[in-house]
Amino acid sequence: MKVGVSGASGQLGRLVGQELMGRLAIEEIVLVSRTPEALPDFVDRGVEARYGDFDAPDSLVEAFSGCDRLLLISSMAFGRRVEQHRAALRAAEAAGVGQVVYTSVTNPAEGHPCGVVVDEHRHTEELLRDSAPAWTVLRNAAYGELQVPLGAVAVTYGKLVTNAAEGRIAPISRADCAAAAAAALTGDGHDGQTYEITGPEALSQTDIARLLTEVSGRPVTMIRTGDRRLRWGLSRLGMPKAVASAVVDLGIATREGYFDVVDLAFEHLVGRRPQTLREVLIANRAELTGIDGGRIAYA
Repeated sequence: MKVGVSGASGQLGRLVGQELMGRLAIEEIVLVSRTPEALPDFVDRGVEARYGDFDAPDSLVEAFSGCDRLLLISSMAFGRRVEQHRAALRAAEAAGVGQVVYTSVTNPAEGHPCGVVVDEHRHTEELLRDSAPAWTVLRNAAYGELQVPLGAVAVTYGKLVTNAAEGRIAPISRADCAAAAAAALTGDGHDGQTYEITGPEALSQTDIARLLTEVSGRPVTMIRTGDRRLRWGLSRLGMPKAVASAVVDLGIATREGYFDVVDLAFEHLVGRRPQTLREVLIANRAELTGIDGGRIAYA
């Protein structure tokens, strides 16, 4: 069996590559990237790296050739991802790929506050079900590592400012998402399955503030704010308008319960529990306590 990984030079892709090296023979792994030259650490160990670009569909058939299973890591080209993913799925079919595993997002429901970012995942899931001969969807929760830079700002100023109220999230480490992907790619019985890949517990913003306090040793208080005030404050910090709006939308979605999902799918796939957010924060304590996040104008 030969397994391909798209987006292999990205953070998740590299971790999946490492996981596969512990599960498969070297010659069974194909890493696909727009920049295969960025993968010397894999190539030096004998892993094949191929050029493939979602914006250059003609490159993808050759990139996926010979692969029995493919991990389609969702693109970061917001607003263009459906067409990119459609091109990748067509290329996978032309290349004879037997199964496609796709990295989606928690609860990609219609009317989601995050709009196009989530809509593109839902539309890709629909494409996958309609076109792939066999498919598996991994709905990854928010990466726990994303809480580190956000937490560093909160630790610096003693305030976790949020519009999420007491809405809950179930963060999972990026490494655990990679382990789940590798398990789905190399195991059997996953055809036609949609897995919610979440952390072991749902945490409110108050819970996260408490964890930041315990891990950093510095007091952090959760401060509620409104959507408009948060957007204004982020803009005052110099954040681009589109990014500020995305942060506000994430808070709204959290507040409305879209991310309040805890599932045992990870344990069933991998055979162990996922890391807790506490463990992720402890592993990144130096960054958590050493970053000056800049002036918070909206507190």
